[in-house]
Amino acid sequence: MRSRISMCHFGRLSLAGSIVVLGGAVSLVLATARAEDSRAAAALSPAAERLKGDVTFLAADAQEGRAPGTKGIELSAERIAAVFKAAGLKPARGANGYFQEFKIGGHAKLNGEQSLAFAGPDGKRVEGVFRTTFTPLGIGVSAALAHVPVVFAGYGITAKDAAHKLDYDDYAGLDVKGKAVLIIRREPQQDDAASPFEGTKTTSFATFQHKATNAFQHGAVAVLLVNDLAKLGSGDANIGFEVGGTDAISNLPFIMLKRGLADELLAAAGAPTLADLEHGIDADLKPRSRELKGFTLDLTVSIERPSIATKNVVGVIEGAGPRADETVVIGGHYDHLGRGGPRSGSLAFFSKDIHNGADDNASGTAMVLELARRLGGRTDPPPRRIVFIAFSGEEKGLLGSQYYVDHPLYPLSSTVMMINCDMVGRMNDNNEITMIGTGTAPGLKELVEVLGSSAGLKVKQVAGMTDGFGGSDHQSFHAKRVPVLFAFTGLHKDYHRPSDDSNLINYSGMARIADYLELIALDLIRRPERPAFIEVATPSHGHGGAGDPAAVDPGRMASGAYLGTMPDYAEDSKNGLKLADVRAGGPAAKAGIKGGDVIIKLGGKPIGTIHDFMETLGRHKPGDKVDVVVKRDGKDVTLNVTIGSRPSE
Repeated sequence: MRSRISMCHFGRLSLAGSIVVLGGAVSLVLATARAEDSRAAAALSPAAERLKGDVTFLAADAQEGRAPGTKGIELSAERIAAVFKAAGLKPARGANGYFQEFKIGGHAKLNGEQSLAFAGPDGKRVEGVFRTTFTPLGIGVSAALAHVPVVFAGYGITAKDAAHKLDYDDYAGLDVKGKAVLIIRREPQQDDAASPFEGTKTTSFATFQHKATNAFQHGAVAVLLVNDLAKLGSGDANIGFEVGGTDAISNLPFIMLKRGLADELLAAAGAPTLADLEHGIDADLKPRSRELKGFTLDLTVSIERPSIATKNVVGVIEGAGPRADETVVIGGHYDHLGRGGPRSGSLAFFSKDIHNGADDNASGTAMVLELARRLGGRTDPPPRRIVFIAFSGEEKGLLGSQYYVDHPLYPLSSTVMMINCDMVGRMNDNNEITMIGTGTAPGLKELVEVLGSSAGLKVKQVAGMTDGFGGSDHQSFHAKRVPVLFAFTGLHKDYHRPSDDSNLINYSGMARIADYLELIALDLIRRPERPAFIEVATPSHGHGGAGDPAAVDPGRMASGAYLGTMPDYAEDSKNGLKLADVRAGGPAAKAGIKGGDVIIKLGGKPIGTIHDFMETLGRHKPGDKVDVVVKRDGKDVTLNVTIGSRPSE
């Protein structure tokens, strides 16, 4: 499941009829549950043993945290396909056997020429030495720049914060269009508790993200970063290529310089030293920005971001009868975070240990496999086709499910429901389960409640979905107007950490959930009428700040600003933010913004990446009226949006 804090006209008559048909099965479920509860904890039911076997395999160290591109995730895919085959599922039409293959962005690395030099008047030249006095950072992009003017832009900060009486702008009156900006790490008055920057803390103005977006939106073409004085206690070391992460958070090259190299440039340009400039800014909180007249930058940065081949694993049970061409999808993602690291999604920020992801989402994958065994083992063909999918790339932005809905193996127009299993391994002693999406089709609320009550489960219902339509793979289907249900047993302290291991899974609880979901699936598959999609206006949580350092003062970005947009994470052109969808009833939808639009400006600020969008939106507050420029059918369309307030849970 992606990081987050945290649907059929069914009439009463048809619901009752369906339950009557399945009455024997409900009784059997209850009897089985009571029998299991009376056994010793060590004596697992056959279903719980199967689930344990699947989770234990997927969450073993040998699977390397199931990050796309690793041997471990490939072994996991082979295992899933083998279970599908043994259960009697057939490969999907149009797939390569049981695999729907696609590519995602890979791990960035330096490859090829890396050079940096400053040229000045009278033949003056200041040369950088790769890995010694300069290092490109993975948060930037490749570049080949020649004779680019250079500007010193202080800390690279534009900080307008009335609540903290802060009005500071390193770019005020400074023309940086088409130029490289030399900036200092972190923020002014770093160790002064009385500073409006709250110097004993680190605010979001200090992040790489703010500095990169601010430079881009002022028209700069490169960022040159140096350590601040407070960092020199451990020496003026260049931070490594991967320290800030390897996702390009901007469409600019981002270079770390040693202070000695920067001071050599400043001296040649007749400017004060870095130390003098910093001390001056700290003394009166006034920028010391200036053009380094006569000096230009020649820069070559080569960053390779090779694509990674990965795959969804798909197995099919064909239907029979008049509704055989209608499809019910049962899915869950099988990828996880590998060994963590910056921007992987890990909440153990500095750990490089294997993140086994037993609950997230070996548990959901195992649930899909268990349902495949049960439904595949039935002798009577289902009235509707059942497509089982284990998705890859979920943790990188729902990439596998997004690829499926963009390249469906069975028409979405005849896909009547998607049931998603993500983090179903931690059922508590109260037998609680959350079912999200019960408002996306008529009758779902009644269905999940009556079957849950009969099975002895305490069902919490969420009609819509939180955090970006739920933060998991059903979101991609909901955006295509497919009703969804999302089974979830809740967050916990091991979420997105190496401690999410298989010994912490409640396998007997998972077996009870499997019984429950099997009955739900059978009911949906057998319904005489197709479920009707209901668009639910749903709340969402905003995104936090990102960059340097990892932990920042959330108050400086937690403005509560909300548009109600769903990014297309598979699109990474860096020419704007493409939207997969907008939330019904949200500010974006009310203003006329649509799925497929590409946001290229927000409040007059250019948007190159999703990170620019997040940074810019976070500087607004609810009630602000802003113009949003979108690219639609090749034309620029300007729409006025009133920024909303982020709804609470």
